[in-house]
Amino acid sequence: MSAPNYIRLIVRSWRQLVLTTLMGVVLTLAISLVQPLKYSSSVKLLITQTNPTGLDPYTAIKSTERIAQNLSEIVYTTAFFDTVVNDESVDAGYFPEDDIDRRKTWQNTVESSVVPGTGIMTITAYHPNRNQATTLAVRTAKELAIQAPNFFGFSVRVQVIDAPLPSRFFAKPNFLVNAAFGAIVGILLGLSWVLWRVRE
Repeated sequence: MSAPNYIRLIVRSWRQLVLTTLMGVVLTLAISLVQPLKYSSSVKLLITQTNPTGLDPYTAIKSTERIAQNLSEIVYTTAFFDTVVNDESVDAGYFPEDDIDRRKTWQNTVESSVVPGTGIMTITAYHPNRNQATTLAVRTAKELAIQAPNFFGFSVRVQVIDAPLPSRFFAKPNFLVNAAFGAIVGILLGLSWVLWRVRE
């Protein structure tokens, strides 16, 4: 018995593959539509050390990058969250009373990332209200500038190098990314179904 020609079988089953792909896209878009729509606002920060004595340039840069990465993780802590939300400009009612739900909401509200090999950090906040997204991004950046010396010494400075940039349209959920993910899943499921039929 000769081995089946898988490419020919896949081509012959293109209708099924198109159907599963469309089903995947529709399903992910439906899930996206039931999620709350959120704007985003981003702030760029530069972390520097004013007096890295005895360090060569490469070591100084790596040290600054490490500090930036640590600060990036501090953003998600409860203590940091409390200092940001206690400001009167922040809508504290947006965050749930339950501690577990509040932490989860905070992690989904603020994202921090560091450009590899640099001390440049990006803070992005998400909120259904565009102004609140900007407020959260600015408050997070200011609090990092205040707390950085307490954690890593007064030689560490955090300064804003890019003003808040709110999105014009909703940033979450990302319908294009979700649709692409759904299409990929649909194709994989369709291929699995075709190959399963061959084995049967």
